[in-house]
Amino acid sequence: MNRFFTLLFALSIAWPLLGNPPADREVDKIKLTEALERISEAYNVYFTYDRELTGRYEVDYIEENYSSAEQAIQVVLRETNLTYQIFDDQFVIVYLNDKRGLKSVKQMIHHLQDFVEEKEKDAAVKAQRASAPVTRLENRPLIPNQIKSIAFNIEGIVTDSDGEPLIGVNIQVKGTTKGATTDFDGRFTMTDIDEQAILVFSYIGYQSQEVEVAGRSSIEVVLLTDAQLLDEVVVVGYGIQKKESAIGSIVQASEEDLKRTGNVTDLKEALTGQLPGVVSLTSSGEPGGVTTGESATNIFIRGQNTWNGGQPLILVDGVERNMSNIDVNEVESISVLKDASATAVFGVKGANGVILITTKRGQAGKTQLSFNYTTTGKMLSKQPSKLDSYNAMMVKNEIIEREGVLNEPSWNAYVPFPIVQRYQTPQSPEHALIYPNVDWEDEMFKDLGFSHRATLSARGGSDVIQYFGSLAYLHEGDMFTDYDNGKGYDPNYNFDRFNFRSNIDIQATRTTKIKLNLSGYYSLKNTNYNNEGSSSRADSWMWRATYGMAPNLFLPVYPDGRWGAYQEGGNNTVNPLAVVYNIGMRQTRTTQLNSDFTIEQDMDFITEGLSAKASLFFDNSIRSEGGIYDIQNSVRPAEARTNVPYKQIYPLLYKGPDQDPSEYTLLLPQSDEEYDWVLRPWSIRQEAISQANWSTYIPINRRLMYQFQMNYGRQFNKHFVTATGVFKREEYARGSEFKHYREDWVFRATYDYDSRYLLEANGAYNGSEKFGPGYRFDFFPSVGVGWIPSNEAFFNVSWIDRLKLRYSIGKVGDDNVSGQRWLYASQLGYGGNARLNESVTGTSPYTFYRESVVGNPNIHWEVAVKSNYGIEAEFLRQLFTLGFDFYTEKRTDILMSGGSRNVPPFFGATPPSANLGEVESKGFELVLGVNKTLNSNLDFWVSTAFTHNENTIISRDDAPLQFDYLKQAGYPIGQEKRLLRTEFYNNWDEVYASVPTENNDHQKLPGYYDLIDFNADGIIKSSEDTPPVGYSGVPQNSVNLSFGGNFKAWSLMLQVYGTNNANRYIGFNNFANDIDIVFAHAADYWSKDNPNATSFLPRWKTQAENIGDYYLYDASYIRLRTVELAYNFSQSNWMTRVGFSNLRLFLNGTNLFYWSDLPDDRQSTYSGGSATQGAYPTVKRINLGIELNL
Repeated sequence: MNRFFTLLFALSIAWPLLGNPPADREVDKIKLTEALERISEAYNVYFTYDRELTGRYEVDYIEENYSSAEQAIQVVLRETNLTYQIFDDQFVIVYLNDKRGLKSVKQMIHHLQDFVEEKEKDAAVKAQRASAPVTRLENRPLIPNQIKSIAFNIEGIVTDSDGEPLIGVNIQVKGTTKGATTDFDGRFTMTDIDEQAILVFSYIGYQSQEVEVAGRSSIEVVLLTDAQLLDEVVVVGYGIQKKESAIGSIVQASEEDLKRTGNVTDLKEALTGQLPGVVSLTSSGEPGGVTTGESATNIFIRGQNTWNGGQPLILVDGVERNMSNIDVNEVESISVLKDASATAVFGVKGANGVILITTKRGQAGKTQLSFNYTTTGKMLSKQPSKLDSYNAMMVKNEIIEREGVLNEPSWNAYVPFPIVQRYQTPQSPEHALIYPNVDWEDEMFKDLGFSHRATLSARGGSDVIQYFGSLAYLHEGDMFTDYDNGKGYDPNYNFDRFNFRSNIDIQATRTTKIKLNLSGYYSLKNTNYNNEGSSSRADSWMWRATYGMAPNLFLPVYPDGRWGAYQEGGNNTVNPLAVVYNIGMRQTRTTQLNSDFTIEQDMDFITEGLSAKASLFFDNSIRSEGGIYDIQNSVRPAEARTNVPYKQIYPLLYKGPDQDPSEYTLLLPQSDEEYDWVLRPWSIRQEAISQANWSTYIPINRRLMYQFQMNYGRQFNKHFVTATGVFKREEYARGSEFKHYREDWVFRATYDYDSRYLLEANGAYNGSEKFGPGYRFDFFPSVGVGWIPSNEAFFNVSWIDRLKLRYSIGKVGDDNVSGQRWLYASQLGYGGNARLNESVTGTSPYTFYRESVVGNPNIHWEVAVKSNYGIEAEFLRQLFTLGFDFYTEKRTDILMSGGSRNVPPFFGATPPSANLGEVESKGFELVLGVNKTLNSNLDFWVSTAFTHNENTIISRDDAPLQFDYLKQAGYPIGQEKRLLRTEFYNNWDEVYASVPTENNDHQKLPGYYDLIDFNADGIIKSSEDTPPVGYSGVPQNSVNLSFGGNFKAWSLMLQVYGTNNANRYIGFNNFANDIDIVFAHAADYWSKDNPNATSFLPRWKTQAENIGDYYLYDASYIRLRTVELAYNFSQSNWMTRVGFSNLRLFLNGTNLFYWSDLPDDRQSTYSGGSATQGAYPTVKRINLGIELNL
């Protein structure tokens, strides 16, 4: 309290000294702009300020002499929230004390220094000219036909994209030496300018512009920040590099690029189509990931070059971490490293590419509070189409009529046409109950689901401490239609996640900086206890709604609240909605806590440019499960222990409306005891940390890593040299297993001569405990060179602004081997006894000990030798940009598991894993861009990227005597191989003349495909007549086309993304499990009257459905990836009055349209069920959001 009164007394003394006007003086209320002009005249100082900003204020001003200009400035600014900086005792910068204002001040001071120096040079030149003799020019008459244009005076203003005036912009008449510079208000004046002249505007840090005068006397120009600044940096392994001097093939995605993807729970999905050379394949749209939260997305960088996963190394702030649960608003940028020059520092983990995620950090300046909220409407993307009840039953009757000659029992399933007609819509209410015609996609899934994301962050600090803090909440609702199970609990597949992050930088001393990062998340994922006690999940019971459930079996729920049933189908016809809502609710909780501690020490006292960094990282995660357990968790209607009330209706027993329903209705389940079946209460399963029944580990993960790093960077005239050395050790474990260990020694050295000649060398000496003695350490080097011809003195191609050539080659590795952990070691097992005589008990008392696992002491990591040729160019004042990379890779020593090796069975055991595979790949990436500013209110941009990648297996331990076309060598990884079809058998003559099949040849019928005997041995064999056809599941080509623009405060962008040269096999099971499910492809089936049909007629009970590669789909697609319309209120006057620095509203959509021959929008079967079992559907998203900065 004493301090408060002391401060109050001091302020009362100091206030008059600040220029408080005396009471007897008349005070004028004038515009702040006018007051600054008066001060400028009175004290001979010059002001620079935003006229729109200062024009908002009226201030008190007294016509009297103050003690100084600074005192006068303090007086007029005290009633505003503006502040000032004085430069060179003559120039005054007035600005708003926020992030934008501080940035503007720094730029102004820099350019004022250049401006003052230029003025001093001009003064010296003028003085020299004044002392020189004047040469008179002869007067010559003007010849009329020589007058081609009119010369006149021009004035104008130059601003940046935010409307701020730019001081010291150089303006030159193209092709002459005549020029000018802008003043403190960004204004300029030029005299005697030809009406057809072209003015060139250039400014450090901004894109140059050429403007045609075209007879105008007033010109307004807006300069855009140069996206290719010399000081722009890219994130690389263990540091950053100037983009201008980087040799590696590196691409980056910004925060804005990622946020347009909406409320995706998995950050991996946000990368789809964003970066050239990066392909992501998503196999499920389940909220929060599949099973217990694992990602459903695979990422491939420059294609798939190994059959052992091929997934990239992912580092978050330098630590190997999962990116799936990072909130997108925490991310500053994502860098993808693709070639050896960029990835060699990661050595044995860099073969499949590297993804570096950099989170946001604090910045010196006023604290900026940011609030982001997005609400998302979700709709199903493409799902398989099926025939309705009437059409499916008509197809069944048709095939029974055809195959009845081969299998008479098929007639038992024939349904008379009058009954089939009762399934045809429209139906009477009574017939709708008894003769179902269910659209399972509509019944199972909502038309519209919702998700929400809210983020609150703070960013700011001082010269000593900078901080970034973020809190985020995400809720993703499921797409299941809401039903009341009548049990008092509400099952769902919702996902909720809370993210937090605190990144703090402390400048402990002038040369010492401490960084403290604390981050993590807590998530709650709801599923159910499907198939409890089994070694696998029964999710396919739910996905069968759209992939395997007939429309005529039963209604999902009957009016009396009982669930529909068809007990004759057993597990295969369980009601999908009953599965969702009647087997409890499993709540999986995951908590992740990451902590980073770093000390950076400037060591200039040893030598200039030297610094050191020491870091400690410690991560922990834990997963627990609990929830509502619904008795036995059985939903099979035929089992007495099932706790679900079912009803089954037998349509063939129905005779009329007066019939007793009990004659054609069966209530299930039925008790197997003397008491009637009753619905039993559910219980609470306590939260516990234990392994799931389909996993083999306790879900606790921990990772400890520490590293020491030395950095050096120094300029010697035109020579710029950098060097980095890193020592890192890491240990991690999951559950109760022994710890894994890794050790890395890394170096990087770069050389840049005058931004023309570039050289870079990288290397990593890695150790991994996965391999045996003699193979635990290896060295992975790379080297790269670059040349920037556009910086050469002899380069005078006016339309090329920048040209850069680069090349790199290096060796990287991959130790992500599958199978058991210690593949190099043999393991012993015991059990069993020798038989001594014929007696049952006549065995030896000695137990067998045997080699249960055969080890391979020579097993080691995969090795990839990569080369990359790159070119970067900009044309016509950065109007056009081009990037092109051509790359090759030779992957050797690819690990083959013992079960996949071709070893004779008499070996007696599973062979050991071995490094026997070899793959070669190549490809290219082409990126083109256009960026054009039409005027101060309108600009647009276009970007397109095309990538191509192909791989060929050189060796994979194929059987030496196998047909070449059956070997994997010579074909891509995952190459499809199928029986080949030709034309239909159109009559019995063609059936009898066809090549016999190995199996069921006697059941052939007209209307199916004649198969090709590929090896011409006179018989069709599925094991030998399956040549390569189509492509693998990973696309060879991808293309991204993005374009957008800004008009005043409006912005619009659109992105189209597509892939091709990929195939997926989806063998739909028509009439599976003896039910009437027929997929839509069969609507146009072959008949005598329709010989040019596009489909065969699916078989009911007979074999020989010869269709070859019919179900091999072209997996190419084009999707409208993103559309966004936004409005930015930052230029509105009311923003300052309410205290907002920025307000942006946006409406965007992702995956809005999808064009493909595929029957569903599922890019792979990495997770979820098989291709024919399906998975949780992928969705389209429409996002409405707000971004608010205070």
